[in-house]
Order: sequence, then structure tokens, then C-alpha cells
Amino acid sequence: MDKVYIKGLQLYTLIGVYDFERLAKQRVIIDIELQTCLAQAGQSDNVNDTLDYGKIAGRLADIADTASYKLLEALGEHMAKMLLDEFTAQSVCLTINKPDILDNVTAVGIQIVRNRA
Repeated sequence: MDKVYIKGLQLYTLIGVYDFERLAKQRVIIDIELQTCLAQAGQSDNVNDTLDYGKIAGRLADIADTASYKLLEALGEHMAKMLLDEFTAQSVCLTINKPDILDNVTAVGIQIVRNRA
């Protein structure tokens, strides 16, 4: 299966369990891989025959901008569901890193894999 991917999408969202985390939006870094067949797009050279990563990034930004979750898991589920509901991918692998929360690590995060039913 072919893939469309976005790596290192930096967004800001209200996320966190602790009171100090709820005071301002925090940076999250998102990587996604969407499995789909790219043969038609390869033949037609038409963006309408593929997964438009500009639209995907925009929708993820919309969610991050309006979201208010305690857990990355909840944000990830919301994003993965949207990707499968609004785009024609067969599966999504979504990684969300929270890089600025612990001083002694590069990042903490989650990875969610969901398949179209």
C-alpha cells in the first residue's frame, strides 16, 4: 500500500493534566502516515486523485487550535477519526510529540494506528 505522509507539523493546542499546562497552548509536533493507493494520482497528475496534504495539515491545525484535551491520547483519537472520516485513506498512523514538557527528555508522546472499518 502506498503512503502520503507529513512529518514535523508543529501546532499549538491546549493540552495537559496539570493546572500549569492549562494556562496557555503548548507546542505539539505531529507526524502522520496515511495508507492509500496513489496509482490514479500518478497516472492523472491531478491533486483531486490523491490525499491533499495541504488540506490534511489545515484540518489538523483547525483541531489543534480549537481543542482542549487533558491527554494526548484523546487529541490523537479525535485527529485520527477526522482523517478517516474526511479523507479516503485506508489507515492512519498518527504520532504526537509534546517536546517542551520535561526538561530532561527530547519529547514525550503517543502513536495511534487506526484502520478504516
